[in-house]
Amino acid sequence: MTTFGMEFEVKGVSVQKAHQVLNEGGINCEMPNRIHETNQNWKSVYDGSVPNGAEVVSPILSDNRLNEAVAVTKILKTAGAHIDTDTGFHVHLGANAINNSDSLAQLCRNWYGVHSAIGALVAPSRLRNRYCTVLTRNSAERLAECLNNSTEGIGDRSYDSINFGAINRHGTIEIRLHQGTLNGVKAIAWAKFVEAIFKASNAMVDLTAIEGVTPWANTGVRDSLGCIALIDSLVNAQCLNASTGDWLKNRARTLKG
Repeated sequence: MTTFGMEFEVKGVSVQKAHQVLNEGGINCEMPNRIHETNQNWKSVYDGSVPNGAEVVSPILSDNRLNEAVAVTKILKTAGAHIDTDTGFHVHLGANAINNSDSLAQLCRNWYGVHSAIGALVAPSRLRNRYCTVLTRNSAERLAECLNNSTEGIGDRSYDSINFGAINRHGTIEIRLHQGTLNGVKAIAWAKFVEAIFKASNAMVDLTAIEGVTPWANTGVRDSLGCIALIDSLVNAQCLNASTGDWLKNRARTLKG
């Protein structure tokens, strides 16, 4: 079973305010001193990249709790929270969602190999952002080779588009690419899209071989037609729900660069 974690970076509300309004809105939320503790409740914590705001972090979520993101984002938005190009939305998937080291290496190659297609679902500002660096093909291939042997040599944190260092730090794989959002439906659709790429990688599917996807394209390119082809392939492989796929394809068509 795939497990998810969500991190919403927001401005316009303090750590204390986010904590207050979420509890008043019926979301159990804590404000821990040790921000990396994991429990059953949401938490509001300080984040150095948004010093005038807060980071609202989910507990470990299974499919039946993902909809909590809709309530959380609505409450925060009503309280005056907002996003801008400084904020990000990060998704963690439990590292046990990946079968073995071969699948982990395949995930790395798939993620960066079709990054231009994936990038059609995020704001252009995220494709050249120091908090979610897009690796070159050579760097991605070297990282995949390392992952195929051991995760020990990759450290415990990176600011790459996909952070494999989170395996050592949290037991998760962190996707850092998405811009900040206060749209819970969008957040869930993105999380399920990422899960679909994980599933395909477990099956050792080479996503760069999909017809209509330009493999290893320029990292700053957003390929909406390639994104649609990628999503169709993930749906046809039963890695992604068709209705979620339709929602994502519409976003790829309408999101402007």
